[in-house]
Amino acid sequence: MNERIHKRLPVGFVEEVLEAFNAHRISEKEAMGLLGLGRSRLHQLRKRWLLSNRGRPFRLWQRRENAFHVLSEEVKQWLDRELQYIRREANLFRGKFNFAFLAEQAEKRFHRSFSRNSLRLYALKSGYYHATPEEKGKVYTRFETSGPGALFQHDSSYHLWVPERANKHYLILTKDDHSRRVVGARLVARETSFEHLQTVRETVTSYGIPLAYYLDNHSIFRFVLHRGIHVRYKLREDEGEIQFRRALGDLGIGIVYTRKRQAQAKGKVEKLFDYLQRRLPYLCEKYKIKDCSEAQKILEELVNYYNDQRVHEETGQIPSKRWQEAITNGKGKLRSLDPSIDLDRVFSIHLKRKARKDGTIMFMGRKWFIGCPEGTLLTICLIPNQKFMVYREDKKIWEFHL
Repeated sequence: MNERIHKRLPVGFVEEVLEAFNAHRISEKEAMGLLGLGRSRLHQLRKRWLLSNRGRPFRLWQRRENAFHVLSEEVKQWLDRELQYIRREANLFRGKFNFAFLAEQAEKRFHRSFSRNSLRLYALKSGYYHATPEEKGKVYTRFETSGPGALFQHDSSYHLWVPERANKHYLILTKDDHSRRVVGARLVARETSFEHLQTVRETVTSYGIPLAYYLDNHSIFRFVLHRGIHVRYKLREDEGEIQFRRALGDLGIGIVYTRKRQAQAKGKVEKLFDYLQRRLPYLCEKYKIKDCSEAQKILEELVNYYNDQRVHEETGQIPSKRWQEAITNGKGKLRSLDPSIDLDRVFSIHLKRKARKDGTIMFMGRKWFIGCPEGTLLTICLIPNQKFMVYREDKKIWEFHL
């Protein structure tokens, strides 16, 4: 087998096989087959395992000392505290080591770069951590756009982001396809059309209007035709009004959908969710965060580090620098937001109503006086828990605060 044994098999299983081989319960050939090793390598491991019974730690691999991996006493003391917390004090993340994240934390604390492998080696030698088989990564459909703003990937993830709350939250993310820069990040208790609209509003206000958004087929993003034995729909696919689609259309933003049942095609934003799942819940648990607004602050710190300091594995560049370099070279695709656009109207929930005989409309279980003739078609633009506006065609005629 090509992969090394410490990447293929857990230590416990190897010890079980060596113990059975040493006790003559299985043959040499059977042990070689179970471990995927040759005869000489099997006996090397057996010898090392026998020595471990005399007080030496049993490891599946050995490495000579290298000055590159030498850590200062100050770093070791800090690392000991972090590793002890993960090993003994953490609740949800007990025993779950993320050395890439520890390297980022060390870099912030000591103001120099660290190799995650150096920290991993220290954890191995100190007995905090034992090598386990690596998880196989997912295969995503990827493509490269020409510049910032050509395509924004947008999605949400339902996860235990704040472990102390014991209930899951939604993380809404938007990521530029070209630079890998995170341009929108919002942690919410419930996933609604309005929360997605607010994320888009913050994004276009800060960065400008992109050419298109890349989305999956979630009902918040797209009216999908459903066929049932009891219900027959008159509307075809995408003919039903979807608030998210309508708002992007008002700004001239195109929409690209993944193929059905292939949401993982948005590989760049899906990979970002994985990155944050290994960091945000851990930090929230460590610092006893219970409030969503406090968790949002930690999320923003992680996003700032991801954008401004972390070198992306695929591009080999820091996202913000890759973004700026492309814009400097005239590859930017973003359009400036027209200051005359009524953002409250665009990023609100639109509902249709008709005026009644007495010049009122019914909304939220009560009557509201509008003063329009009976049958006048009106549009209510709702900003939940704040206000709603009433429009007659394109003219705002009333505004009510809730």
